[in-house]
Order: sequence, then C-alpha cells, then structure tokens
Amino acid sequence: MTKRDTIFNKFEKAGLVTVLVVILLRVLLGPDANFLLLVTTTILSTYYLWFGFFIFNKITPLSLLNKSVTQSLTSFEVYLSIIMGVVISYALIAILTGFFFYPVMPVILGSALSLLVAFSIFLAIYKVIKKKKINFLESFSIRTLVYGILLILLTVPPLETRLHILFKDYPEFVEAYLDCRENPDDEKKQERLKEERSRFR
Repeated sequence: MTKRDTIFNKFEKAGLVTVLVVILLRVLLGPDANFLLLVTTTILSTYYLWFGFFIFNKITPLSLLNKSVTQSLTSFEVYLSIIMGVVISYALIAILTGFFFYPVMPVILGSALSLLVAFSIFLAIYKVIKKKKINFLESFSIRTLVYGILLILLTVPPLETRLHILFKDYPEFVEAYLDCRENPDDEKKQERLKEERSRFR
C-alpha cells in the first residue's frame, strides 16, 4: 500500500516546482534572477540534506514514536534514504553552479551527474539481485530523472551555446569568460572577468 504524502513531501514538491519555475525565469530574465535562483535552490538542497530520511520514507518525527513504524524500517532503508537526500542535495548544488560559471563548474556538474547515474545503477542491480522491493525506489527514480535532465542540459551543450543562452544580454561577460578560459594565466583577462561578473552582484 502506497503511503500518503506527509508535510515533508508536500513541502519538497512545492520546493521543486518553485525551483523549476525560478530556473525558467533565470533563462528568460538572465542574471537578474540569480539571487532568486541562489536562495530557492540552496533552501531545497539543504532541505534534502537534512530531511531526506523523512521525505523518502514518508514519515514524520512523531511517526518514530510508533513502534510499528520503527519496526517496519530496515537498516538498509534508513541509510539508503539518508544517502538519497545527500545525493540529490549535491545534484541541486551542481545545478546551481551550472548557472554561475565558476572554474569548478565542469567538475561539479560531471561528478553530480555521474553520482546520480552510479547510484541509480546500484539500486537497479540491488533490486535484481536481492529481488526485494524498495518502497521509495520509484520516487527516487522520478527525482533522478528530473535533476538528471537539468544536469545534462547544463553539461552536454557546448560551452559557447550555454553562455549565449544564459547571458544573451551580456556579450561582454561572454567574451571575457571565453578569453579567460583560453588564457587562464593572464591576470588582465582574469581581472576583466571579475569586473564583468561583479555587475551581476
């Protein structure tokens, strides 16, 4: 029997919808929406990090006072739900970096996407080998699909394409970023990039 959503699940879904809407606004409005994107994404990322256990198991802190609830939870489900929260939290932080174009962006985006894929493969193999039903596997798969698509959209297209889409009204920043990327040791180009980036703050 499928458990009903708790207040934790409802807040998470509302947060996800909010972040998706803000991402769309960021694409349409450009860096003017950076602060809104930063705040909403960080809040949802922190929420997954701290409440992944309650989100995926669809329980509340008060439910833990019920002995039947605690006995129904296996150690594997407890650890798995916590790890799921950490993985998705990291994916959200990676998505955030994909809009700010800092030097660590490629590493974080690539590692987050790889982590989502690796964790999904692990769960699929575990399910086949153990022949056990993981109660929240479907809900995690849906979230993996959503965040995975966002990570792919921020990783696969050529860098120039992403820059021209996300900074279409700021050609000076695009030029400064590409110049600095081609000449990473040039202090003048680095300084120019800092000046162009400071216009968004």
